[in-house]
Amino acid sequence: MKIKLLPIYLTIAIMALLQSCSKDDDNYSSKQTAITLKLVNPEDLNNVALSNLSVSFKELNTGKITESKSFVNNDLSIELSEGSYEIAINGKIQYSAGESTVEAAVSGYKESVVITGKTALVSLNLFLKTSQSDFIIEEVFFTGTRTAEGKQYLGDKYFKIYNNTDEVLYADGLMIAQSEFMTVEKQAYTPNIMAKSFAASAIAIVPGTGTTYPIAPGGFFIIAEDAINHKEYNPGSIDLRTANFEFYTEDADDVDNPAVPNMENLFSSMIVHNRGFKSFVIARLPINKDAYLADYTYDYEYNLVVGGESYPMGESVYSIPNSWIVDAVNLSVASEFQWIVTDPSLDMGWTYCGKVDADQSRYGKSVRRKVLSTDSKGKKELKDTNNSTLDFSPEVKPSLMN
Repeated sequence: MKIKLLPIYLTIAIMALLQSCSKDDDNYSSKQTAITLKLVNPEDLNNVALSNLSVSFKELNTGKITESKSFVNNDLSIELSEGSYEIAINGKIQYSAGESTVEAAVSGYKESVVITGKTALVSLNLFLKTSQSDFIIEEVFFTGTRTAEGKQYLGDKYFKIYNNTDEVLYADGLMIAQSEFMTVEKQAYTPNIMAKSFAASAIAIVPGTGTTYPIAPGGFFIIAEDAINHKEYNPGSIDLRTANFEFYTEDADDVDNPAVPNMENLFSSMIVHNRGFKSFVIARLPINKDAYLADYTYDYEYNLVVGGESYPMGESVYSIPNSWIVDAVNLSVASEFQWIVTDPSLDMGWTYCGKVDADQSRYGKSVRRKVLSTDSKGKKELKDTNNSTLDFSPEVKPSLMN
């Protein structure tokens, strides 16, 4: 059988056409947009001057991060590929307060910014960052582990809470709360209270009289889901008998280690989401518990759209004012992330274990805050910029796992 060859001129023409199409595709995939980013100063401040500004643009589809410091006053000009971006900014601000000049940290955040066309104008509101004076969340082990048979093992999750200050802090009365809303499902919840409060699906409190549980600078404490030796039941798990506290629910099929103090359940029971769909905050309660339970309910509504049909939904939970919250971490799944469920003043970013939903490789991994420095006495300073994307290392080996 003979193979008929194309004439040489026709072959060249086809190759040229293919190359042309390839170039067009490349041009299409890398279309550039000239961006003007305009910063809006915090309200009610006089004689504002910004400095040390740095901004990062994270393209949500590719994960590519572009950074810049080339601000002129409150404006920045930059070229970016078309796409959908998270924009985060940090810097310093000076402003007048009476006869004094105040210097503080300033940040800004905007999610899901669609950038297309030849030019685009994006405005970004700035807000003041408060200085750290309380505990921070060092690590969240929320994924759990798997047995030798490949089955999911429950009960070995934990939180590691760290004293990042130079003073003794007391764990007594510290609240930890899980978000009501999920970072992988965005709805138009009404009323929208996120700018002022955090919607909580469960809240637990460290027991104590106020000075029962001192934590030295550079020290930490562990809150375990179940404070037992899980290695007895799953060799690939963790021995959590040395945890400082544990979550426990009476009248439920729950394990209680009598040697470890139980967290007090203020609202609902803490069942930690093991796929990273929810977020967490720690906070201080400045009022008595009865007054909180009486005055801080949050009733919300939204429309759930399924198959083109809209179904009215609603729930009653509790809210925690943002001013009470001392730290926050947003968790998600890399391929499923839709929004952060805290105000950006608490956390401008998010971290994860598992790049896709139901990622089996997430088991036995945690998210852990990065170390900035260690002094001569071994005290660590942990990174805390109120941006979990920058502050946390995702998918790392849990610090308590042998």
